[in-house]
Amino acid sequence: MANVLNPTDCRAMLGRGIRKNEYSDMVHSVLKYSDRDFARIAGTSARTLSRLKPEQNVPAQVAEVVISLLRALGRATEIFGSEENAVSWLKRKNTVLGGISPVEAMQTRFGAEEVMDALGRIEYGVYS
Repeated sequence: MANVLNPTDCRAMLGRGIRKNEYSDMVHSVLKYSDRDFARIAGTSARTLSRLKPEQNVPAQVAEVVISLLRALGRATEIFGSEENAVSWLKRKNTVLGGISPVEAMQTRFGAEEVMDALGRIEYGVYS
């Protein structure tokens, strides 16, 4: 699942929207988050997410968080060598991110940038 998304791919995904079934693949299958837990991170309600049909698009702010996570997951998989290790890193609290997990940091664009920066630092052997 984890490929690094380039900005063109991200814009295309946001332009067409992310369907509930694509969201579910990422959030439920890969990250093992419930709608309730992920809704808090994505800035929406679990009820909003649970009412969507598989072919409906998730709200725009949820789509942005999912795309940020896909980018980070792809990059982390390259760096850590497996999707399992990448997911573990994404869910673990990180002092560089202020004691929150990279997934939690993805609530904002700034947080997403911090996560990608931390991954770059790890890749080059800088303590993160």
